[in-house]
Amino acid sequence: MITRIFGLVGLLGCLGVVYCFEGTSFASGAFRIFHWPAMVLTGVGPLTLVITCSDWHILFRTFRWVFGTSAWKRQSKHEKEAVFLQRVGSLFYTEGAKAFDELETGGVSEYVKKVLDRMAIRIPTTDIREMVEIERDRVHSHLFQCMGVLGLGVRLAPSVGMLGTILGMVELLSSISEPSQIGSHMSLALLTTFYGLFFLLGRLDTVATKG
Repeated sequence: MITRIFGLVGLLGCLGVVYCFEGTSFASGAFRIFHWPAMVLTGVGPLTLVITCSDWHILFRTFRWVFGTSAWKRQSKHEKEAVFLQRVGSLFYTEGAKAFDELETGGVSEYVKKVLDRMAIRIPTTDIREMVEIERDRVHSHLFQCMGVLGLGVRLAPSVGMLGTILGMVELLSSISEPSQIGSHMSLALLTTFYGLFFLLGRLDTVATKG
């Protein structure tokens, strides 16, 4: 409920910005393309709709996934931990439980430490393998949820841009008798569509990079 209220308030705020400041521009000439009310609507608007449709736990997890460690660093860490576990497994089968007495576990994840603890108390490898598979499925489930949230935002960007286009055209038609106002309304109508497509491509690139 809290996320829905927060998302709706955010969307109404974006629409209010467009309604109150659509004719405001801090640039001139070719730089008029940087129309900040259109950028607010098409950049923040889809995010507010995503917040409205999602659980805050999933939103927090998605935020950490997008702005946290890069995919390359995570992959590198996973590979190092895989090599580390392979080495520990070899020591375990040759030296037994005493292999864990002087084992350096600094820098490894809590998940790997749990595996080592179970190996140290001689839990059967089949049970450890089952635990690893359960953890893998849990991580995959969280990843798919994050991808779903990002995918929803990507799909909504052009739609919110079209919403801005409709608002711009409505304002244009309502002020058709005032030629001085037509330019700002037309700018809003066209630039919201432009930014909707622009943020669509940018977010697709983010999803591809993080995936």
